[in-house]
Amino acid sequence: MRYLIENGEVLIEGKFQRKNIVVDGEKITDIIENNPHDFNGKRIDAKGQLIIPGLIDMHAHLREPGYEYKEDLESGLKAALNGGITTVACMPNTRPSLDSPAAVHSLKEKAKVLSLARLEVIAAATKGREGKELTEMGTLAQAGAIGFSDDGDPIWDPHIMRRALEYASSFHLPVIDHCEERALSRNGSMREGYYSNYYGIYGIPDAAESVMVARDIDLANLTAGWVHIAHVSTGKSVNHIRHGKGKRGKISAEVCIHHLLFTDKDLEDYDPAKKLNPPFPTKEDQEMLIEALMDGTIDIIVTDHAPHANWEKEVEFQRAPFGIIGLETLLLQLFKLSRKKTLAFEKLLEKVTSAPAKLFNFAGRGRIERHYYADLVLFDPMDDTTLTNSYFRSKARNTPYLGKTLQGKITQVMCGGKLVQI
Repeated sequence: MRYLIENGEVLIEGKFQRKNIVVDGEKITDIIENNPHDFNGKRIDAKGQLIIPGLIDMHAHLREPGYEYKEDLESGLKAALNGGITTVACMPNTRPSLDSPAAVHSLKEKAKVLSLARLEVIAAATKGREGKELTEMGTLAQAGAIGFSDDGDPIWDPHIMRRALEYASSFHLPVIDHCEERALSRNGSMREGYYSNYYGIYGIPDAAESVMVARDIDLANLTAGWVHIAHVSTGKSVNHIRHGKGKRGKISAEVCIHHLLFTDKDLEDYDPAKKLNPPFPTKEDQEMLIEALMDGTIDIIVTDHAPHANWEKEVEFQRAPFGIIGLETLLLQLFKLSRKKTLAFEKLLEKVTSAPAKLFNFAGRGRIERHYYADLVLFDPMDDTTLTNSYFRSKARNTPYLGKTLQGKITQVMCGGKLVQI
């Protein structure tokens, strides 16, 4: 099918420009300024709308196999497209863990059959995610894994982490670590500090994250491996990352969108939907996260989409599991963040499009260019979206935005040249 997407403001080279996009099959074949009268195909009028590359989320929990009552591959990929995300990477904390080539291959093949958002698989770094024995990273890479992680749990043994970095570097792939020293974080439910004391909630000190971030960076520079620090949430971690970059190893990092919009103060309502790990930062730490994101110390933004069944979250705050869904609110949250913090929307979009595509070497994705995949999102900044139950395609509803209205509206999504019908 051929499409002409006309009259929209197209994000090209970090700037919105009035252009027309020609799509033929799964690729963008031309970007033009004029409006051809003899176009043979379907025209899409994008007047008043922003045209954005399909978003890329490098950290999501799709729960399949083993926890399909929370989310499954189909519902998760539909949720991704509903939020304008055309590429999503799933984490391996499933049951069984994604620690075998067969598991990786099976998931990727199922995603192809579903023909929804593009799926990338992050395989387990250790067998069963137990932190004791490395997985067969070579065969996992051959099966299509793009990185290795025990996410949900840290790789607690420094010797295992060192060997993981050495092994993964043979394939130029990252070890993605959930940095948490459990001896420090045990029993905690929010960030330790003034508000944890004020609200009477047992806190998690920032050092529980930063001490392991420092360890991982030192090990990456020791081995010349690639460590990717997951969901950075503290200023101390930012300082370690900034200091560790540019040396022998490759250091990259991500920040979760929720950590950029909420702080520990926001737990005054004890809403279990706001409980996540790592917890909301202090205001001071949040400012450091934003500064690090904008200066490139933190490379990308992710959702850390973590769906749970309603009955799991509908308990008192300290008994609730960690996790917030985010696939369907990411773009809306980015727009909110740009206005709330007076940040360039174009720069924030880079962190969920071209930056992750470049970091993880996704050819033909993350930009609007000739010969790139036609992964496109039409976004109306003047409209708004009310996040009712019926809006969501995820099985889960554990979001602090449920029932709220956010500025901006996704009007159409195209993935590989196909208009999405969610």
